[in-house]
Amino acid sequence: MISVIVPTCNEEQLLPGCLDSVSSQGVDCQLIVSDGGSTDDTLKIGRRYTDLVITRARPNLAKQLNAGASLASGHILLFLHADSRLFSGCLARLECLPEKIVGGAFTMQLGGNRLFYRLLALGGNMYCRFSRTYFGDRGIFVRTRVFNQMGGYAELPIMSDVEFSRRLKSQGKTVLLPGQFISSSRKFEQERAWRSLYLIFYALIAFRLKVDPAKIKNMYYGKK
Repeated sequence: MISVIVPTCNEEQLLPGCLDSVSSQGVDCQLIVSDGGSTDDTLKIGRRYTDLVITRARPNLAKQLNAGASLASGHILLFLHADSRLFSGCLARLECLPEKIVGGAFTMQLGGNRLFYRLLALGGNMYCRFSRTYFGDRGIFVRTRVFNQMGGYAELPIMSDVEFSRRLKSQGKTVLLPGQFISSSRKFEQERAWRSLYLIFYALIAFRLKVDPAKIKNMYYGKK
């Protein structure tokens, strides 16, 4: 069985589409919603789909993912962002993974019609394929035993997905599976294309150079 872990925080608008895409897969799976203190109807929506809805007082993506994984009973964990949707067949591909594959992610496309979105998704997919460094918006998956051996996600303010997938490479073979896997383009809707690219490259390079992740987060998302 596959355990699908969905981290949330005030996601009432996009969460139904995400959870519908899981429930319509036609594959036996365990759905876990791990919330970070939502004040809207996110929890109410989550409970329509699963009894496994947990919440913490404050949002922290890595902590929410680890908390969800602690409840999982499946042999494979899929971490699915609340603003993403699975197309038919994604979970079936995970069920058929050869045992030698310890984890990976899916190719992704961004919602929306801008040419920039298509190019951004294509470039990101190529980077993930050749570097085997995976972004959370592409649905990182991992065998449960390997996740536990690794100690889960490092509780960083940003880049926990990159840090995790880089450690995952040392555990065995990883793959980028074909989607379709649709993620929201909302992060890029209010930014010029050049600035979006600049922030992505900044975050990757700064993290590689061991810049304080809190500083990277402030730059990437803006101080709040």
